[in-house]
Amino acid sequence: MKKNILYLALICVVPAILYILSLEVVIPIPSDESHMNLTEEIQCSPCHGEGKEHARKETHPPKDLCFKCHQQEND
Repeated sequence: MKKNILYLALICVVPAILYILSLEVVIPIPSDESHMNLTEEIQCSPCHGEGKEHARKETHPPKDLCFKCHQQEND
């Protein structure tokens, strides 16, 4: 009986974990003047590149694929 309960728990837990891991976090790009009409990641580096005023934090993923996680806000 214990094996059946553990098996059932495993069947329920594994899909739940896979679902949680598949969720993507989308962080909105502000809809202010400096962020209007951004179409390429290269447009982000003048302000958010290394050593710039609004540089990415050290904990930020080291990819220059900004639009994978950041999207324009829809007003």
